[in-house]
Amino acid sequence: MTAISEALPDGETVRERLALRTGGSVVLSDDFLLVVTGEGSGDPDLTRVALDDVAEVTVEEFDYFLAVLSVLLVGYGLYSVPRSAALGLAFAAFGAASLYWTYRKRGKARIKVEGRAKPISLFPADTDAFTSALRPLLEVETGDGGESE
Repeated sequence: MTAISEALPDGETVRERLALRTGGSVVLSDDFLLVVTGEGSGDPDLTRVALDDVAEVTVEEFDYFLAVLSVLLVGYGLYSVPRSAALGLAFAAFGAASLYWTYRKRGKARIKVEGRAKPISLFPADTDAFTSALRPLLEVETGDGGESE
């Protein structure tokens, strides 16, 4: 909490603090968005962005299409095992890895900041609370599989 207190200007208070799935938190004040990662370790990483510099916020929901394709790939791989064990197991393993990766990246929020080449990517523990906290500030876009509506 001291890293957050030091990053805020004098007199500015924390309006909202939201947890991240990967550890850390997102803090909203009246003028700044702070992303704190590695709070459990001795040296937390702090990213401070002025709310005026935030250009766009998108939240990727769970990609059901990719999940169905991954499950089909696992099924095809298991079905192919009697013909070629190595190839069938390779298909099944690749499908399982794809399904795991798709599940892990659910609820990914990307914050595009003016003057910054790469967006800030984070995984809020509660995406509904995250979008409702940012909605008064910006128009938050929700996408399925990375495409914005």
